Amino acid sequence: MCNGRAAVIDLSTGEATEQELSEDLLLRGAAIELADSLASEHEGSLVLGTGLLTGSLIPAACAGLVRSEKGVVPLLGSAGVELKLSGFDFLVVKGAAPSPGYIWVRDGIAEFVPAPGIESMDAWARTDRIRSDQGDRRVQLVSAGPWGDAARPASSLVANHWLGEDDAFLGAEFGRRGLAAVAFRGMGELEVADPEAHMSSSLMMRADHASRLGASRGLASYWDGADDPAFASLLHRTVSCFGCPHPCRSFLKVNEAPGQMALAKKEPGYLHYDIPALRAASASGFSAEDLTRAFMECSKAGADAFSLISSGADSLRSVMDALAGGVDVAAADRRSVPGSFSSSPVFKECLTLGLCPRYWAKVGLDMAAIRGCAESAVGRSVS
Repeated sequence: MCNGRAAVIDLSTGEATEQELSEDLLLRGAAIELADSLASEHEGSLVLGTGLLTGSLIPAACAGLVRSEKGVVPLLGSAGVELKLSGFDFLVVKGAAPSPGYIWVRDGIAEFVPAPGIESMDAWARTDRIRSDQGDRRVQLVSAGPWGDAARPASSLVANHWLGEDDAFLGAEFGRRGLAAVAFRGMGELEVADPEAHMSSSLMMRADHASRLGASRGLASYWDGADDPAFASLLHRTVSCFGCPHPCRSFLKVNEAPGQMALAKKEPGYLHYDIPALRAASASGFSAEDLTRAFMECSKAGADAFSLISSGADSLRSVMDALAGGVDVAAADRRSVPGSFSSSPVFKECLTLGLCPRYWAKVGLDMAAIRGCAESAVGRSVS
């Protein structure tokens, strides 16, 4: 279930090396401890990583992490699993690049790719360009936008095209390093000690969860506002992260008919899962359409929508003015806000193993059941 190695990239020189990881820490499921250790060894570094169970068949075993001196944030969707399948458990980023570019990780190879002109692009355009450059739409990215480039306090990392996981405002960390994005594509495989036992115990766990959770209502299962008729009228589909049977992401269409299954326009809408920002926007009187359009523009800029709305941007027009005005917006406290990933009571326990804290907080974190399921995957006891 582990690769046993980290890629270390020094952006100042472009040099990439490999480093073996502590087998004990890997197999104890100590991802945050490992990230702290790597950051201590490589002073001033940014660390991306995965947990022992990331990519396993345990429900919602999708989480990676990004660690800096400002804190640890999750890496969800398919990004955490894609990073692990790229051949590395961790990626250590040192220094600053002399010219903008991105880190490209795949097939056990990690390199810094200079990308002239990428600094003039927004976060969505960076995602599109890198996927086009690499000829693969499945490439997963974590990127900064123009707000990150400018090191604005409320700049957030964008996961592919979406905001809401970065409660520590790490966009500026990318900007200061001349790092437009980190991109990864996983074509590797994970070895499972006892595949049949791991499959069986994972399915039993999933069935037990289903009986307790009831029917999935997408984001409405986690935020009542998604039940609002105006919000629901724009719903195109619900989306889950890797291996999650209870999705918390709702894609709303505003640039074409929500009921049209094909995505005909280049930018048809937005994938909502940022509950703090959604709550703030709804409380400020945004319509479902306006908040969707506002989040689209915030995501392109790499600007935290929750901070903008908390600062007094109470309409689509005022959000657009704030994005265009070049005025620094204070970073609001996302970590303590209900619905944020960091506010989950099981945040650290889940992230250090590679599990989604939102799902496991809802279903109830059962460490004994997780250990039993994990041991069939790794072939040894898990503490």
